[in-house]
Amino acid sequence: MKQLLVWIGQNLLKERPELFVQGDNVRPGILVLINDADWELMGQLDYELQDKDNVVFISTLHGG
Repeated sequence: MKQLLVWIGQNLLKERPELFVQGDNVRPGILVLINDADWELMGQLDYELQDKDNVVFISTLHGG
């Protein structure tokens, strides 16, 4: 997962990457699911992605 976050930061985030990443991790307020399970149950950054894994990032942050 750590390598995926680095790749996303380098290849997909063009504006305001600080809204997605904080240091080498996702920002608080972003729920990360791997195959519909919270990534905290999977080992977070240490999880090694497998073929056909489904990774979803859901922002729980909202503006007023």
